[in-house]
Amino acid sequence: MPVILLTNDDGIHAPGLHALEKSLADLGEVWTVAPDVERSACGRAVTLNRPLRVTKVGPRRFAVDGTPVDCVLLAFRSLMDPSPKIVVSGINRGFNVGEDLDYSGTVGAAAEAALQGAHLSVAVSTHSRANGNSLDHAGDFSQYLVKKLWAEPRLPEGSYLNVNLPTKPAHKIRWTRQGNRLGRGRVVVDKDPRGKKFYWIAERPEEGEPPPNTDRGALKDECISLSLLTLDRNWQGNWTPPAHWDNGFFEEQV
Repeated sequence: MPVILLTNDDGIHAPGLHALEKSLADLGEVWTVAPDVERSACGRAVTLNRPLRVTKVGPRRFAVDGTPVDCVLLAFRSLMDPSPKIVVSGINRGFNVGEDLDYSGTVGAAAEAALQGAHLSVAVSTHSRANGNSLDHAGDFSQYLVKKLWAEPRLPEGSYLNVNLPTKPAHKIRWTRQGNRLGRGRVVVDKDPRGKKFYWIAERPEEGEPPPNTDRGALKDECISLSLLTLDRNWQGNWTPPAHWDNGFFEEQV
């Protein structure tokens, strides 16, 4: 049976994490290494300026006073031997689509696991009001997905899967690409009870008609979105740099 690592960015006590633990318990030896408190929107952040504290909160369950990526690194490099073959991050309450992928600690943990050599790395998210039955449903789908993807052929090396389950029960799965950038959001500026000004970064506007082949488009159509992502950030389109641009600096110094 494979060794499975579970983590998240909502914290060790998050209902979504408990749903994952329950749903994946029969698939292998499950370990949980997760932040001690919520660490949302920290992306791929790593703690380097202080030592990390780890608290054992149950059999093969550890709380870390750091980021989701800290949790993955500690699991692979110290806490677990052998290293996990399967890593599932989530279940996040709130979609991770479009440019959220750059901010999300849920997705960041899955990306780090792929970098550390996990054979299967998955980030799972659902709507922000999810609880009870909807989290159990997301857990059941996670179990189904892990079983399917653990069989041959497996995902390409250096890739990881971003999964988003819609608000309403889905009846279809759609393979998608990362959604379009939505551009600028807004900042709420106000004063606290002591009269001091504060700035609160608010959410971006919704995309009116997202393309159906994107993560947002699939969710709009009440489909489960599966986006295969890669650690390779190189531009894949057609673009040619200006001729001789690379030597221009040095030629100008002559």
